[in-house]
Amino acid sequence: MNRIALFLISVFLLALPAAAQQKNISGIVTEPSGEPLIGATIMVKGTNTAAVTDIDGKFSIKAKPGDTLQVTYVGFQKQIIKVAASDNLTIVMQEEANTLDEMVVVGYGTMKKADLTGAVTNVSGSKLEDMRASSVSQSLQGSMPGIYVSRTSGMPGAEATIRVRGITSIGDSDPLVIVDGIPDSMESVNSSDIESISVLKDAASASIYGARAAAGVILITTKKAKEGKAKVEYQGTVGFVQSTETPKPVGAIDYMNMYNELKWNDGGNQEGQEYSAYPKDYIDSYLENNALNPDEYPITDWRDLMTRKTAPTTKHDLKVSYGNKVVQTKVSLGYEYTEALYEGRDYQRLTARVNNNFKVTKWLQFGLDAYYRRGITHQPQTNPLAATLYMTPLDPAVNSNGTYAAGHNSSNPWASMNEGGRSNQWTDRLGAKLSVVITPFEGLSISGVWAPGMLFTRKKSYVKKVSYYTADNPDEPAGYASGFSLNKLTENRNLNTWGTKQLFINYNKTFAEDHRTDFMLGYEDYEASSNPLEAASDAMELSDYFYLTNANTNNLSVDGSETQNAYRSIFGRINYSYKGRYMAQFNARWDRSSRFARKYRTGFFPSASVGWVMSEESFLRDVDPRILTFLKLRGSYGTLGNERIGNYPYQASMTFSHPVMVDGSGKPVSVLTASQRDYNIPDITWETTHSWDVGLDATFLNSRLNLTFDWYWKKTKDMLLSIQLPIFMGYDNPKQNAGDMTTKGWDLQLGWRDNIGDFSYSVNFNLSDYRSVMGNMSGKQQESGGTITMEGVEYMSWYGFKSNGLYQNAEDLANSPVLNANTTVGDIKYLDVNGSEGLPDGAISAQYDRVVLGSSQPRLIYGAQIALGWKGFEMSAAFNGIGKQNKMLSRAMLYQRHAAGWTQFTGEVIGTSWSYYNTPEQNLAAKYPRLSDMAIDGSSGNNSQVSDFWMFNGGYFRCKNITLGYSFQSNITKKLRLNSLRVFASVSDPFSIDRYPQGWDPETTDTGSSYIARTWNFGVAVSF
Repeated sequence: MNRIALFLISVFLLALPAAAQQKNISGIVTEPSGEPLIGATIMVKGTNTAAVTDIDGKFSIKAKPGDTLQVTYVGFQKQIIKVAASDNLTIVMQEEANTLDEMVVVGYGTMKKADLTGAVTNVSGSKLEDMRASSVSQSLQGSMPGIYVSRTSGMPGAEATIRVRGITSIGDSDPLVIVDGIPDSMESVNSSDIESISVLKDAASASIYGARAAAGVILITTKKAKEGKAKVEYQGTVGFVQSTETPKPVGAIDYMNMYNELKWNDGGNQEGQEYSAYPKDYIDSYLENNALNPDEYPITDWRDLMTRKTAPTTKHDLKVSYGNKVVQTKVSLGYEYTEALYEGRDYQRLTARVNNNFKVTKWLQFGLDAYYRRGITHQPQTNPLAATLYMTPLDPAVNSNGTYAAGHNSSNPWASMNEGGRSNQWTDRLGAKLSVVITPFEGLSISGVWAPGMLFTRKKSYVKKVSYYTADNPDEPAGYASGFSLNKLTENRNLNTWGTKQLFINYNKTFAEDHRTDFMLGYEDYEASSNPLEAASDAMELSDYFYLTNANTNNLSVDGSETQNAYRSIFGRINYSYKGRYMAQFNARWDRSSRFARKYRTGFFPSASVGWVMSEESFLRDVDPRILTFLKLRGSYGTLGNERIGNYPYQASMTFSHPVMVDGSGKPVSVLTASQRDYNIPDITWETTHSWDVGLDATFLNSRLNLTFDWYWKKTKDMLLSIQLPIFMGYDNPKQNAGDMTTKGWDLQLGWRDNIGDFSYSVNFNLSDYRSVMGNMSGKQQESGGTITMEGVEYMSWYGFKSNGLYQNAEDLANSPVLNANTTVGDIKYLDVNGSEGLPDGAISAQYDRVVLGSSQPRLIYGAQIALGWKGFEMSAAFNGIGKQNKMLSRAMLYQRHAAGWTQFTGEVIGTSWSYYNTPEQNLAAKYPRLSDMAIDGSSGNNSQVSDFWMFNGGYFRCKNITLGYSFQSNITKKLRLNSLRVFASVSDPFSIDRYPQGWDPETTDTGSSYIARTWNFGVAVSF
């Protein structure tokens, strides 16, 4: 007995030091963004001691110094932490490189990424939000393979154009946009509300949307609430925008010298006429005279006067969410305000979204979502950006007495911008979604959806009379600014409404453990209407009361119309998987559209796809996952449709008007008349796209390296082409199913993700290319903007003359064919390639000597993203670009000619044009032809012709975004009573590398009427 007591006492005393060493270790587990992770598991390695993080990501566990903590969470890499002296830990989890278990949104459902058999690519909403782009469409630029996003403006409220795998039709090639399962607009969504975006690129994934999916489908999923206590999140940014590039017109002295040379060239270069416009002594003394008398010798820097270097921008988002086992609710509010780089133009956007989910019973749940978006645009009647390029520095804007001057021939954009009225627009978009899900038993669900929507647009545009004055008489107007001699008002209203109803039956079942099946059958119908209305009045008396009650009844016009369209559809999908190794999917959709005659309304669009996970085969299963982790081969075929061809193409529509006629008594009267303008073709039908895709998905090195590659071929049949009718028939040219187009291309995506201790990093790169070649066009061809669309060549190829430099001297000119009698030395020399007999005929003509110069479409479209993280610090960068694209240098990039007949030059042509003042060697190296109005005049000018002389590689490399951020550790946020706190700074479009002329961004328009914005943002994100 004493021995037993002694033994127990000894064991107790030995255990005392160990027990004394154990203590409570507490901490928080977060994502890299600082968001707490709920349900992460913390275990003391080698023991059964474990803890789970609560809804704030916090935990408490007993351990002693030297113990090892193992932290795990689905979708994140396992973290190993040594217990040290500190009893408060902040553990930042890194996302798992293996994304095969990631759920991807597909048509009317979701699937594991590993189970996909179609070409689907996706991007998370957090990555898009980090881009800090002005619109959702612009944030997609460079983010995914096969997605080409082009923009021509960074002005407030500007959007971008999206193409999925190139051009699908010579008509509408815009992809279908689906938001939370409902057809909608991409710009109706606040970027901070987006959970993810998936893009369905091939027929296998997109054919479930049938007649609207030929150009691809973009699926946007918004954020929903999760189970947990109430959470409040705020993110706000303030910053400023500036133009990435700014073309600079020449100054006063250069302008006069260059204009003299232009006039001398167009006058035949007669001796003694070198200073016909501005005498030499006038030029030499101009700066001195300007200092003495700026009214008579004005110098105006129009760009400095009418634009500014920077403009403010701000964005604020507030989110409140709460969830329990019955109700999950998320409310988000957003506000954005941006000004343009000139006074008077700004854009505001207000957004609100509510997503609710209610679990009434185990077998019944329903959702109620709603959103509202208001966009407000204010702008002056005059856009000064283009005016800064065509107004000359000798044109006065303001007299020394403070009054507006005459400008150039009464054109004064400074006066009209400030005093000429406004063009304001308000858009209100409202949508809702009511859904019900019934689950009678495991595996079966029945869903119903009703989703109405409305878009109301109101626009008010008024023009005010603008007077200008002379320098010596500031009290009496000398006239009115060009285009601003009358008070005018135009009011527009447009109400668009739509509604979608859906019904789904889903059933999934696994048989004998190895056979997994999913079935879906659905019905959908959609109705939409548009009702525009316009009223306008000219010559109104009051200039400060712009309402229709003050309309001039003698100059009053009204207009209005209504259009409607609808479709009904039945669709289904079957998925089959055997052991996760062999997969097959079948889709089909029947569509009926109101846009076709009753006999041709129905379209059937099937698809099939298969997948083979080769890494599950015996001959690859034993390969070390550190070398090959996953390998899957995919293939698909399907058909898609395009029904976006107008609302009533098969019907003969009437146009009403009220022309003035003379009645029997000789009195003029307004009479209602009607006429048929459109020639109808009753059997017009769908454009149909047949698509093949072969893809490969692979991951290597324990899923750190991933690769996806797709090759595709698609052919669009029955494209709509205009039929040329004789003019005497009086009809507009109708469209008929008469054209084919074939597009071939490939997509590649590479990604690497890893971490070294506390340092994490990832690199992603995507590259894609395509060629769209026209097939049968029934003998027709279309020319537009210097391009041609015809059989056997790429869509919208450049079409013009081949050049051979410039005419260098009189002998060169005399021994070469010319385009017209005005062609002279210093002009572009064109090659005589053909004639009426099929051989060169010694003359240059548009009929015989124009050839296809090359495609105008972008090639080798790429994007890249880099992300770095270390102990709360993070840095990300995004890049995008085009490897090659044939672009035409426009006249506006060199010098602009106003419609009224005067010319201004940009700095690009200083010292770079052919000139009689140059040496022969300098002229041989001249970049541009001689200065001339005559040679660039309209369609007859020699140097204004489309030719390869002006063609250059418009490919570019752009840094899209750089973001630096820091997430504060939990010991700091805990003191501040916050869940998380992050500060960041970012810059969008900081630089690009390209071959464009100085002052021109590779993405902006060639007219100078807009700019691409570089945006600097400084922000904070906090959650409570």
